Amino acid sequence: MDLAVNITSSCRVRVLLVPVAPIKKSTFWKHVELVKQFSMVRLGDVTPDLQKGASAKFSSQVFQEGQMHFQFVTSYRRDHAHLEDFQPHRRIFGVIGIMDCQEWKDKDLSEGYKHFVNTLNKYPTAIATRCFAFDPTENQPDDTKGLIMIPNVGNLSFYMSTMVCDFASEILSQFANIATRIESLPSLESPMQVQYQVPQQKPHYTQQQQQQQFYDHTINNGHSTTITPQPSASTPTGAKLQHRTSQPPPTPAPTHSTSSSFLKRASSMASNNSTTASPTFNKMATLPPIPSPSMSRTNSAQGTSDLTKTKRRTPGRIKKLFADFYLLAGRLPDAVSHYQQAIEMTKTTSDFLWLASAMEGLACATLLLEYLQGDIGHIVSRKVDPPSPTESPMSPTTTNKDHGMEDISLKPAPSTFTELIDQYTALIQYYNKVHTTSSIPLPGLVYAEACIKVSRLLLTVYINKGWNDQVLALVVQGKISPSPNTDGLPPSVNIPPTTSPETTNKTKTTTVIPIPRYEIAEWVMRIWSTQLDQLPLLDQINFMTQMSTILSCIGYHRKAAWSMHESIHCMLPLLIQSRATLSNAPRDPGKGSEKNNDGILQVLKRICEVYGIGERNVLDGGALNAMQNQDQGTSAHQARSLYKQNARVGWATLQIDILRQCIAISEALPDYGSMLYYTTVLLKNLYQYIPKDEQIRLASSIQRIVAMGKRSGHVESNVNYWGVNIVTAIEAVQAIPRKAVYEHPVINKSAVATTKATGDPFIYNPFAQKKNEENRVNLVKNELCEFKVTLTNPFGFDLELQNATLSTSGVPFNPVPMSASIPAYGTISLRLTGTPEESGTLLIRGCIIRIVGFAEQEFIHDLSAKKKMEQNKNNKQEPTYEDFAKFKYTGLQAIQNASKKQETNEDPGPIEYYKVQVIDDQPLLKITSTSLLHGAVMLYEGEMTHIKMEIENIGNIPVDFITLSFTDSTSSNPLPINTELPMEQQYEIELFIKDMPVFSWEGSSKDRTQSIGKKIYLDCGEKTEIIVNVYGKRGCSGGTIQMDYGYLDRLIDASFDSTVSSPSPPESSPSSPSSSSLTTSFFTRQLYLPVLVTVYQNLEPLNWDILYLRHSGAIGANNDSLTNNDERQLVDGQQPVEDLILLTQQAFDQHQDKNEYCLVTLDIRNTWTVPFDVSFKVDDLDKTNSPVETVLSIQPGWTRRLVLPVKRMFLSAETCRQPIPSFEPNKQFVVSQGPKMAPEQERARLLMFWYREKLLERIQATWQCQSTGRHGILNLRPSLRLSTQQLAILKKEDIEFLVDLEGPNVHKTAHRQFQCDCNDFITMQVSIRNRQVRPVKLILRVQPVQSYNSGAKEYDLSGKLLMQGLHQIVLPEIPANGMVTHVIPLCFLSRGRFEFLYHVEDVHTREMYYDHDWAIVDCQ
Repeated sequence: MDLAVNITSSCRVRVLLVPVAPIKKSTFWKHVELVKQFSMVRLGDVTPDLQKGASAKFSSQVFQEGQMHFQFVTSYRRDHAHLEDFQPHRRIFGVIGIMDCQEWKDKDLSEGYKHFVNTLNKYPTAIATRCFAFDPTENQPDDTKGLIMIPNVGNLSFYMSTMVCDFASEILSQFANIATRIESLPSLESPMQVQYQVPQQKPHYTQQQQQQQFYDHTINNGHSTTITPQPSASTPTGAKLQHRTSQPPPTPAPTHSTSSSFLKRASSMASNNSTTASPTFNKMATLPPIPSPSMSRTNSAQGTSDLTKTKRRTPGRIKKLFADFYLLAGRLPDAVSHYQQAIEMTKTTSDFLWLASAMEGLACATLLLEYLQGDIGHIVSRKVDPPSPTESPMSPTTTNKDHGMEDISLKPAPSTFTELIDQYTALIQYYNKVHTTSSIPLPGLVYAEACIKVSRLLLTVYINKGWNDQVLALVVQGKISPSPNTDGLPPSVNIPPTTSPETTNKTKTTTVIPIPRYEIAEWVMRIWSTQLDQLPLLDQINFMTQMSTILSCIGYHRKAAWSMHESIHCMLPLLIQSRATLSNAPRDPGKGSEKNNDGILQVLKRICEVYGIGERNVLDGGALNAMQNQDQGTSAHQARSLYKQNARVGWATLQIDILRQCIAISEALPDYGSMLYYTTVLLKNLYQYIPKDEQIRLASSIQRIVAMGKRSGHVESNVNYWGVNIVTAIEAVQAIPRKAVYEHPVINKSAVATTKATGDPFIYNPFAQKKNEENRVNLVKNELCEFKVTLTNPFGFDLELQNATLSTSGVPFNPVPMSASIPAYGTISLRLTGTPEESGTLLIRGCIIRIVGFAEQEFIHDLSAKKKMEQNKNNKQEPTYEDFAKFKYTGLQAIQNASKKQETNEDPGPIEYYKVQVIDDQPLLKITSTSLLHGAVMLYEGEMTHIKMEIENIGNIPVDFITLSFTDSTSSNPLPINTELPMEQQYEIELFIKDMPVFSWEGSSKDRTQSIGKKIYLDCGEKTEIIVNVYGKRGCSGGTIQMDYGYLDRLIDASFDSTVSSPSPPESSPSSPSSSSLTTSFFTRQLYLPVLVTVYQNLEPLNWDILYLRHSGAIGANNDSLTNNDERQLVDGQQPVEDLILLTQQAFDQHQDKNEYCLVTLDIRNTWTVPFDVSFKVDDLDKTNSPVETVLSIQPGWTRRLVLPVKRMFLSAETCRQPIPSFEPNKQFVVSQGPKMAPEQERARLLMFWYREKLLERIQATWQCQSTGRHGILNLRPSLRLSTQQLAILKKEDIEFLVDLEGPNVHKTAHRQFQCDCNDFITMQVSIRNRQVRPVKLILRVQPVQSYNSGAKEYDLSGKLLMQGLHQIVLPEIPANGMVTHVIPLCFLSRGRFEFLYHVEDVHTREMYYDHDWAIVDCQ
């Protein structure tokens, strides 16, 4: 039976509409809808009782403004039969049969009426019956008594209204008979289900038999006419009635109660002459536990107390039942009066169950009076007030106080609504106290219905945003929101206007009543406090449905979904039972079972949507479309939609439970499409939370579902793969090095000019656009290529790939299939191959894979989605979960807005496939032979040798361009240079790494930054030879010779020169017509020859030194300079070191005062086992003189000292101020973190660096092995380290002194050595030369000293030497590169050797300059 879920359910009279076969289903429901239009009858329109008139107990003339409400139902169940005596509105009071005369054209209508009368035995509580025959024909006579013909002509609404009013009149007359029997009951018990009755002592278990005997006795004494259903004023024959009434009442199904009518309860509680009843239990209902012994009725003092208490409470209960029947009859004032009396009486006896029920009826009557706006002021006999909101329901009330009309008149609308809520709050508390004063437990159904009633009332006010007349009408009609077809109702069933003219003219405005949602949800969730599992399954399902409806309306979707989940859980046993029944019965595919299944499937979809696993939030891989025979895989966008990545929301564990239940429900229906859908959703979206064994079971169940779908005809072929996209990455594999193709741009002259004009002046610009330096793979036409395909299996079982090939578009491509197996939770990389047949652009769409047990399917690989994910990942500043998206909402709003966002971005744009360029055929070379032995070469340090390579063209394309490039172990992976090292050390490291190449060939350029290509023509099958030079570089362990070659004539029309630059080979001419379209790039292939190099040190230079050379020999007329080549050629062993020094002492310029040579000495050690000849060449960069060369032979293990005369040098200030160069042009300047060097130290360091470089430039050394014929270069750089003293000797002075004596008898015997006579007047000329870049002003100081043979020196020469002027004199300013001469007159008065010491001092800087030599005069 339907639940009483509306607050006005207590006022509705239930009438059952039954079809009289034969009748079509659609015809029956059409007439049902017609009858339901007359569900409300005004008491003033009801036919009055002609016998008793207004004196009838339930006369309709007493309160003509009242309304009688009918509830026409089409189903009948006795699940709530035990509550029919407690709440009369639950019973069936009338039965109306519906007959279609069109189906009885050839039959007698009386037969149909007899069939209807015979079925009335199923409805023992019916007190009035009717049988309506619709659409009669003209040939069908209206001669059957009790059968009412309803023609389809004329005013049908008026005719039906009259019939319903006559039917209501009969029900009211029968109410009086029932009230009379109720009033005669000695005791009235509370309702209790049969399940709670436990077999006990006989004296207290004869009550039901006594009630049955009393029931039969009442019928036999002439009361049968009052309880027998009366179809109309004229009844059928008495025989038929006796046949009906003589039969005992059938056993109610499916649930029994202790009584089925009030006549059964009209028995004496003290009766002892009956046996124990054996009722039939409902197998579908859940049996509650057996009550405790304290609640059972036993023959003890406790049982006697319960009996006495029941008799004491019976008057109040009878008052409550009278009020219920007055409410059903529409007599609202009498209902209110009796309810108030019942409340007072039950409150006094602490009969909380009947007290709460009376309060429910009072609330309904008060609401109906508010709806009718009736004037009930004339009812002044009421002694009991309705409980006020502020007064406690348990507080005592006075019964001797009369109230006027103002006391019982209705309050304003807001107070009425508030009063209803307070009354239900109080009666819920009374329901909770039932167990404290009664041994009979509280019916959970009553309590749950009360909570539903309040929830629906609050929901109605919440949805309509306030309380007004319209909301009141909706509450009375049992609706939540206005129905769209209200205006289409017949006029007879419209809401009647109020009878008071004063209230008619009133216009009530909507009173806004703020109702929080949590208050509505709180009332709904109170239902869980009852033991719902003890109710019948259908009641549990109805309650869960009502709860989910209310919770959904207030936005509590998750609680609503959980209620749906519980309702589906209750449906599962019923579905399994119905499936077993259908399997045994003959199957009729034409019946609409699928329509009934759609409702359950829609509930499952709603539950899944709420918990974040709806169709918009999960992926099914297209399995559901396959089960529905939809075309799939026809477009790339559809294929991509099957594997799109959605943001997963929700609790995974809860979602798994929901999907498991959905699978079980779908299997119970059965619905193969839903089974496949939910199985694929569970396995595809939540596989990471499912154990391995369950994944295997789900995967195997998919095969089983597909097989069953094929047998049932729902699936025609194998479905596609249901899982995730197992293709995660596809990339072309670069061919082996000798077959790989490399692209090079062709530099156009105009492009070069543009680049220079718009070039970035910065070495590194962080704001400049970064270049994509990824190595792009190019495929070659008609050559086998490979692609690396990454496949991932996220499941706990292996995936067997029966066939896997590449899916391509663009140029023709011939793929090669292969098979593989992806292990559980594993990732594998396959090398899928194929051959492009034409040149152009090849698009790799994905892979075409056939998994064992599934159809062949194309897995699309979309690069745009991958790039978007990487971009989003890079943009994140904080680590977040990759599987979740961010929304500015919480709860279910996040799911809704995520779906909206996905719908907004439904079109993600075109799919970006992996593109590969296929180029024309390319040549192929092969190195046939080399001059190396086992690919290795052994060299001495500095040795020069060469390698011969022979290459052959083994391809089908000629070769017209070749270039070589080299790498070695010292330059390919050098250690990073410490920036804190001095600049000269960094220069040495860079010089060793980059300026000393190991390999070179005829195409090597001087700057060594480019390799020069060579134009050749090598046809197919021809050979050629290439020679590569090798240098023995210290520390080198190996290297690689790389040969780039290609065929360029088909791309470039312009002819090559003999050699072209390699990274930018032929520059296209601007005048060439094809330069803009064909010469943008060219392709080459490479050959590699690895060379193992071993370098040994054979000679080691050490102990560098620079010595000052003094002049001591006499100067002859023919020894001005070493001009002869024989004298310049210094052969080892022919001239000793003394002779070499003598030659250098005599080699001076006659215009120079001193010798310009110095001596450079070094030791050379032979560390090898064979002798070597070392040749030194000193080039003084003098055009007039030839370089000095010397050769010496060094035996194994010997060390030889070498002395070389080197001309002293002087570098300009501009040269010495230059910074130390670097071999890295784009080297970033890094500020040193160490202490800053003083300017004087910086100048001294630069000075030492540049003089060392100049010295190494002048001295060159080579070696040769006579026995083996090997030769090489001796590297002198590592051993040369200049000191400050050596630099002073090598460098000419900034301030140079020139001293000369003139006189009649003066002779110059050697450098700065003179001879003169005593007492002769002579002059000494002291010249000062300034080599600086600035003028200086100096002070010259001259000090004569007489030197004795004993080494003693005398400084006081006042009697031995006459010297004119001062010993200290300020010279005039000397310009840059200028010279000043100062003349000093002298006269020697004594014989002996005199030495003149001199120096100068800068006036401004106080810096002193000395000379290495001094003037010596021998006076005779």
